[in-house]
Amino acid sequence: MKISNYLLLLVFLIGVQNCGQNQSINTSSDQTNPSSIDLKPVLEQAKKAPNLRSLLILHNNELIIEKYYDSYPKDSLDHLRSASKSFMATLIGIAIDKGFIDSVEDPITKYLGEKANKKKGIAIKHFLSMTSGLDWNEGIGYNDNNEMVESGNPFNYLMDKPIAHPPGRFWNYSTGDIHMLSYILTDATGMSTLEFANKYLFKPMGIGKKKLQKFGDGYYAGGSRIQLKPKDMIKLGQMYLNNGAFNGQQILSKQFIEAATDLQNPKGSFANNAEGFGYGYGWWVGRPMGVKGFMASGYAGQNIFVLPSLDLIVACTHDWRVSGQQAIEQQDMAETLAGLIVMELLK
Repeated sequence: MKISNYLLLLVFLIGVQNCGQNQSINTSSDQTNPSSIDLKPVLEQAKKAPNLRSLLILHNNELIIEKYYDSYPKDSLDHLRSASKSFMATLIGIAIDKGFIDSVEDPITKYLGEKANKKKGIAIKHFLSMTSGLDWNEGIGYNDNNEMVESGNPFNYLMDKPIAHPPGRFWNYSTGDIHMLSYILTDATGMSTLEFANKYLFKPMGIGKKKLQKFGDGYYAGGSRIQLKPKDMIKLGQMYLNNGAFNGQQILSKQFIEAATDLQNPKGSFANNAEGFGYGYGWWVGRPMGVKGFMASGYAGQNIFVLPSLDLIVACTHDWRVSGQQAIEQQDMAETLAGLIVMELLK
């Protein structure tokens, strides 16, 4: 996806005021709960949205909208696409909190063996923030990500990539960078990425039904291909909004959340150089007018928007088996829906 389209999704994060924090989700299916927000403009726009599958809005710890469209079953798994990156970064944060990994400053050579010796200078933080410097092209159409998956051995494909820039110097959108975290997590913990996620993230958050694809080299995908129910997607946003706590259990440290949702890309990484917009650790972040918001974003409109100061989380999913142009339109629709909600809160 082009960078400008990701940035468009952050434009709605403007002018918000402070609110409180809460603990767990109160959910029921296909509902609209009483709310002080006028939800009619949002729901009317959602009816017009092409290929929209689900829309969930959590405000002040209440799930005020849980809607499914075109007879889409509420318990179906949605393919998060690149929104999976926010989950992968979260797993690395948990591994650091629990002592499996010392720090984001750890060199990747500590975990990836002799093959990584040619990649000296790359640290975990560079993969988390997409600043590894590996030669990588992930534009619309057939690209390095497709070649990596189809290679049958993504690890070798990535390790054979030359370093085009000094690590940390430039930001470049790279599913490959985030995928490498799956190898690091597996080596550091002695568990597969799915086993670790089940034990330390999914089970504590009550996420039962899920899928994660395993590649030909025996490792699970890190940068994409998680499948979850929409109402389980929104739980990740809530855990981040609550400084890492969910249902009374501390799952992730506040320290890692602050780093993950703060700008980590080098200054000037984005073409329009929009102040406050950029990338953290697996999350898109924005700080317009000094106010913080962040999102998980996947191809064709798979999104989790988090605005802590509004105590607001929005999750939406769309059919992702669409053309590049349709994917852009669906991303724009996700922005529109989120923007309408924020406008209602700011009235």
